[in-house]
Amino acid sequence: TRVGLVRRIVRLRWRHRLGPVQIAGCLGMAASTVHAVLVRCRINRLSHIDRGTGEPLRRYEHPHPGSLIHVDVTKFANIPDGGGWRYLGRQQGRRNQAATARRTGQRGKYYRPAIGTAYVHTVIDDHSRTAYA
Repeated sequence: TRVGLVRRIVRLRWRHRLGPVQIAGCLGMAASTVHAVLVRCRINRLSHIDRGTGEPLRRYEHPHPGSLIHVDVTKFANIPDGGGWRYLGRQQGRRNQAATARRTGQRGKYYRPAIGTAYVHTVIDDHSRTAYA
């Protein structure tokens, strides 16, 4: 593929964020050829390009383990013994919820069965991308 044509393909990709089929339609050539050029230039995936600026994404990685960690806390509702209503249906789900409340002795406002919540703490190390939960 000629250098001038490669530059036009790359320019259309960066400026307009078009796919290989759209670029091929603009330039009157095969989409497979455009895709091959984009792969050669390492811009074949639109997910590698920042949507706002059109610049390639710069991912960061810290130099040693523990230098930067990401912490996420997620709150989940506990599932009653025997399964919840989404899997079993409302009637059986309410029975299971009441049975769990009888076993644990937990009741909420208006004496409704309280199942409770659980928290999952997740920590991801930026250097190794290892997750601890």
